[in-house]
Amino acid sequence: MALIHPRSLERWQEWRSTRRRAPGVHEEGRRALRPLRPRTVPSGYVLHTRDGEAGATGRVLLGVDLPVGTTPEGLLAALPYMHGPAMVLTRAGTDLDEVAGPEWRHESVLDPTSAFEGAGITSVITLGWHLGVGHLVHEWALEAGVPAAVVQDDVLTPYAAPLPPETTVLAWSEEDGDFHRAQRDDIDVRVVGSQRLWQAAHESAVDLDGLEDRPVFLGQLGAIELPRRLPLATADSYCRSAGALYQPGLLETDRIARGAHALLRRRGIEFQPGGIAVKDQNRPLVSMLSADVLEAAVRGLPAWVHGPKLPAWVHEHWERYGMRPTGGDPTPAPPLAADEPARLIAQILEGTA
Repeated sequence: MALIHPRSLERWQEWRSTRRRAPGVHEEGRRALRPLRPRTVPSGYVLHTRDGEAGATGRVLLGVDLPVGTTPEGLLAALPYMHGPAMVLTRAGTDLDEVAGPEWRHESVLDPTSAFEGAGITSVITLGWHLGVGHLVHEWALEAGVPAAVVQDDVLTPYAAPLPPETTVLAWSEEDGDFHRAQRDDIDVRVVGSQRLWQAAHESAVDLDGLEDRPVFLGQLGAIELPRRLPLATADSYCRSAGALYQPGLLETDRIARGAHALLRRRGIEFQPGGIAVKDQNRPLVSMLSADVLEAAVRGLPAWVHGPKLPAWVHEHWERYGMRPTGGDPTPAPPLAADEPARLIAQILEGTA
């Protein structure tokens, strides 16, 4: 199954507005449409600027919407490998450790595009243009004729946001790149791999001697791609049949999610506290469709996917990433490139790769 909305951000936003709210992301999604109106720019930005090494030319612009989650792993990790000048655009009030050093200057601006002009920007990169900062950056780059890139930061589903026009996607794999450009003729693909998985492979492996037998199911009631009844039924059936614990997802905080948790508890399902990262787990992991399964496999932790009654596209998703369903061997670690993705991203942006 291909992308539901391969080109139109407006149609994707319309679909997104019909889904249940995800804290922060939904509001950012609504704000993202504002730059579509001519000369309308949301107020409150900060430009973080760093000079490059002596003799370095060109300037890379990074647009950052969310300071948490996959942003540091997928985007900001490239900063230490950049030799030339760099500029990072954020909303006011966004704190990033990566731009807190003495080499960085910080300037509050109302219209960042005015500051872009004459700054010598030779490439831009974001996690996409479905949020406000990314949208502004890509619209400016398209008008100015500056090469633009989007770095993949998660596993892809058919409901992923469409890429901006005339963009290079820095993909985890050839399959992911093909998934993005299947219905597009304006998308280039460079395969760099996953920074998240690369980092996991270079950290300490899980201590299997201390591994508990009882698995944990990672809740995904916050996944907007599926009606909430499906992840609830999947969690309920698996946890009761396998005696697994249930770990709530980070977005499972609204009234409906709390009601679902109460239902699971009434049915005898025990809970593990939410927010436990994959690297801190000491149990086999089971989920529906999550990069956590791949990270667990990289770290040597047994991991599976589950959902025999989920739509066919979910099973296609499992096959594309090599995720193994419960009842068989655990998911194998995906192949990883020898070079760090962050280094490759920096080289691509600076034109040395």
